[in-house]
Formats: sequence, C-alpha cells, structure tokens
Amino acid sequence: MQTFEATCKMSPLTSFLFCLLAPPFAILSGGVLVGLWRPAARIQAAVQHFTAGLVLGAIAIELAPEFVQSPHRVEVVAGFLIGAIFMLLVARLTTSSNHDNASANRSGSLLFAVAVDLFVDGLLVGTSYAVGANQGVLVAIALGGCGFFLALTTIATLQAKGASRGKKMTVTLALMLVTAGGVYLAHLFSATLVGGLRSGTLAFATAALLYLVVEELMPEAHEAADDRSGTPAFFFAGFLAVYLLQQTLG
Repeated sequence: MQTFEATCKMSPLTSFLFCLLAPPFAILSGGVLVGLWRPAARIQAAVQHFTAGLVLGAIAIELAPEFVQSPHRVEVVAGFLIGAIFMLLVARLTTSSNHDNASANRSGSLLFAVAVDLFVDGLLVGTSYAVGANQGVLVAIALGGCGFFLALTTIATLQAKGASRGKKMTVTLALMLVTAGGVYLAHLFSATLVGGLRSGTLAFATAALLYLVVEELMPEAHEAADDRSGTPAFFFAGFLAVYLLQQTLG
C-alpha cells in the first residue's frame, strides 16, 4: 500500500498540468463519446449522481475543513456570501439565455450558458490548486466529471439540430479552451492567496460548488431518470471515491 501511495504522489508541475489538462480532456471525451454512443436517461442520472458525490466529497474533505479552522472569520463570511451571490447571478444570466434560446430556436445562448459554467469551473480548479496541490487535483477530478457531462449534453443538443461534424468539434475545442483559461487565470493570481484572502477564496469556492451540487447536478439527475431506484447509490460512491483518492494522494 505504501508503494502504491508513493507512486501516486505528484510533483508540483505534474499536479498543475493535471489540473490544467484533466477538465479539458474530460470535455473532449464527452464531446467525442456522444458521436459514438448516446447514454440512456438512467445512465445519465447515475453519472450526475456520481459527479455530485465527487464535488460534495471535495468540499467536505478538502475545502471546508481548512477555512472552518481559519481565524479570519470576516473574510470567510464575505467570501462565502460573494460566492453564493455570484453563482445566483450566473444562474439568472444563463436561465435568461436558455429562455431566449427556446424562443428564437438558436443554440448560441445555450453555448454561452455552458461556456460561463465551464469557465467558472476552471476558476474553481485553479483556485483550489493555488490553495494546495492535492485540493486542486481532487477538485479537478470532481469538476472534470461535470465538464464531461456538460460536453456530452451540449454536443448531443447540437447533433439533434443537425450541426455538422466540424461545428461540433469547434464547439468542443472552444469549451476546452474556456475551461483551461479559467484554470490558468486563477493560477496567475495564486501568489496573492495568503492569510485572510486564502480563507475567503476557499469559502467562495465552497459556496460555488455547493450551488453546483444542489441547484444543477441533483435536480438534473432527478429529471433525467424516470426510475430513480439504484441511481442515488452512485452519489455515495462518488463521495467515497474522493475519500479514497485523498488517502491515496496523502
């Protein structure tokens, strides 16, 4: 077991490259997969439950314990409130975009909504890496699952509207670049994340990820499956997977 754990240790460069490349690779996988196989509603629900478990596990095991013990209470409260308000504003913006998409029968607003979501995910991965390499890796794995599913559903929507293969590939690459850009942008400002700012940033990321689980992943998972028997078990499997990864990565 010790040998396996030692093998899984990552150097700072390796962990950063993983955080930078893993979410875009997950998006690429989702975009390519939809051209080969369209998963049934129950499988989609299982994937979403598992991803929600991964995200909540990353919050509970890596992010929350650090800022809960922080002496910078004002910064923590401010960061959490800013994160919650920010996600509510993004939700309002993307909901309006989706409504416009339905009325005008265009895919542009849908793509905008997904791009905003993935850019925020990239920022959260980069922020988590700035706090600690292990935190970054776990959040990258968790949000990589979100990116995979978002890409799968987005490209499937374009495919249903008769989009060409070139357009689908262009959209997939654009979503990959948006996500990687969010990771790198957060990394550029990582040197300033010390003291109260570090604690506030962790609280911000926690609020944003909680919104992702409660308002996006779980409701969509419940809507996707007509028969929910068995699929909630994947939520607990995702949470447990984060614990095992945390123990492996040390």
